[in-house]
Amino acid sequence: MEPLGNAYLTSSYVPLKDQLYHYEIQNRHPYNQKHAVLFKLSTSETCPLCPQLDSALHILSGCQHTQIRNMITKRHNLACRMIFKAISKTGSLGSCIVSKDIGSNERMTMRNLQIPVTAESRIVPKWLFPPRLSDKDRFTSSRPDIVLVTPTAAKTQKQQTNVGGWVIRSGRGQLRGTGSIPAAPPATSRATNPRQHRPNDLSKTRRDIHLVNIVL
Repeated sequence: MEPLGNAYLTSSYVPLKDQLYHYEIQNRHPYNQKHAVLFKLSTSETCPLCPQLDSALHILSGCQHTQIRNMITKRHNLACRMIFKAISKTGSLGSCIVSKDIGSNERMTMRNLQIPVTAESRIVPKWLFPPRLSDKDRFTSSRPDIVLVTPTAAKTQKQQTNVGGWVIRSGRGQLRGTGSIPAAPPATSRATNPRQHRPNDLSKTRRDIHLVNIVL
């Protein structure tokens, strides 16, 4: 059992009733209409609030009743804002966030969350898309909860290797004669401190794009 995922079992802040219900949810055993039919307490497996089949997953995030949908969205955005806050506090990663679709800026401000200048929009920035993609497609496409753009990690950089007087540039299929076999240069990292660069200043070959989606 994962320590963090099951911390509620030993937390003094979570009532016993909530601990038991959370345990049922975690193990996909909450009472639903399928159980009702199995125990001959009902003849329909349909959700009593919306016209879809009832199940544990339906209870957690699938019910289409307006009030339930609003509750699910509110819970999701609250969890996302907690994760957003954690990312913002981890050194320079906060300045790497380029968009977030986790509720309005007003609600984030109410929770004392500092919004990076690079992440004021809920729409993924245009410079991350191919030029041929229309604005209509960009606005209507699904949006990740959080998008980060960081300098490319050192281990993913293209390396140069000297073999028999030739420099092999991996990923490009190019060979260039050197006329000698010099010693291999020490490994260096192109990854720089994100604080020194705005994400949109990084070229396509020098950036990693991280999509964060929270599923509850």
